[in-house]
Formats: sequence, C-alpha cells, structure tokens
Amino acid sequence: MIQYLDEKIANYEVCVILPSSYDPTKKYRTIYMHDGGETAKQAVNYIDHLILSGQIEPFIVIGIEPIDRKNDYTPWEAPSLARHASSFEGQAQVYLHTLVSEIKPYIDAHYATNPEPSHTAISGCSLGGLVSLFASYYYPDVFHQYISLSASFWYEDVLRYLQGEKIERQGNIHIKPTVNRQDHQLYLYVGELEGIYKETMQKHMVDYTKKAHLEFIKEGYLEPNLLFASDPEGTHDDLFFSNYFIQSLRWLFGIKNKNETMDY
Repeated sequence: MIQYLDEKIANYEVCVILPSSYDPTKKYRTIYMHDGGETAKQAVNYIDHLILSGQIEPFIVIGIEPIDRKNDYTPWEAPSLARHASSFEGQAQVYLHTLVSEIKPYIDAHYATNPEPSHTAISGCSLGGLVSLFASYYYPDVFHQYISLSASFWYEDVLRYLQGEKIERQGNIHIKPTVNRQDHQLYLYVGELEGIYKETMQKHMVDYTKKAHLEFIKEGYLEPNLLFASDPEGTHDDLFFSNYFIQSLRWLFGIKNKNETMDY
C-alpha cells in the first residue's frame, strides 16, 4: 500500500510518499518536489505501477508545501504581473537553504534514503520549475537530477542571468556560477501553447525556454544527460505537467530503457 506521511519540518508542511514496495532495510532515491508534490500525487497510482512492474526504479517523494509561493520560489525581488497584487519577494536562496540544511537531513535520518547526490532529485512546475533550476546553481553537490516542467523563464532578468549577465537587486549582485555538469541530468519541458494568450512577460514563455535550453547546453551537460521535451498542444496546466513528469521518470529512472535514447 502506498503510504502518505505528513511531517512538519522547519515550519514547512511536508508530505512523504512511500511506494507500496517500501522496505526500510533498503536505500531509496528521493525526489524533492515543490507545491506539495501535487504533480506526483495526481499520478501516484500509475507511478507505483511503473515501480512494481519493474519499469522504473523505486523512489520516495518529498512534497513540500510553500509558505509563500511568490516568496519561496523566486530568486530576487520583482514587480507583480497583476495590478494590485503583491510583488515577488525573491527568497529562493533562503527556501533552498532550509530544504538542504533542515528538511533533507530530517528525511535522511527518518526514512530509508540514499542521501548521495547521485540519488537525489529536485522537481517542480512553473515557478517550482524555476526554483529547481536555481537549486542546480546554489547546491550542485546536493542534487544531481533536475526536473523542470514549464519553468517560469519569463521571470524578470532570469534569462539574462542564464546568459551570464550580472543582475543587481536590493543591493545584491547575482551572477550565474560555473557548475560542473558532468554528473548532472536535466529534464526540461514546455508546452508550445503556453503564454500565447498572455499580454504580460508570460507571452515569452516558449521562446525564453528554448533560449534557456541553449544556455544549458553551453554549461556542459553531456548530451545523454539533457532532454528537452515539448508538446505542440501543451498548455500551462496539470494535465500536461503530470504526463511529462511521468516521461521524466521513465527517462531518469527507467530500468528497461536506461541506456537507450528516448524520444517524446
């Protein structure tokens, strides 16, 4: 039976999802997921089937509910896209520090995890996809797999940051660090219909994602370790997020096709 266990760690509500095959004497991969792990929850029975049928490696989901999403998932302060709405506060570095220094050590101490970076992934959608990528710059020695679904590359100055420009905000300077991507794997997805009806910066969603992909290639990801998927009918919603999350699991943790090139 799949187990859902609720934890309160460092003021964050955390849902730990254990596969039905969970054995506390073994060591499991972990995927740290933003937005409470909602993308995994929507497909949890199918994911469990893939594990039980030997198609993907078993893993533990750690779904972290944001305290303030616009604060936790953004790298620096920026104005809101909507009139009269609060601005983005840009505290991703603080959030990720809490994840790495408090949430992950607690999970590793209380569950049967393999704590090594080679067995530790981070995943998110939209702003959650964005903060997952920033984890690859802030903590490249903690996570080695990144799943970024429809990441908010439209966010003010993110593309400039990825292109190596200096970003100044609130008296702080943000410069993209050089990261050794030799052991990193990145699954990147965007739907081709995302942003087409927007009048804000979100209208650049697809174009900016494709430009970001080129920057990731320049960073040195090995060709087999970087997969960029898209869907010609893809819109910005959970229907596509869950489907491509499954595809990312097949690519990253697939057993039968582990060493084969997969096209989606």
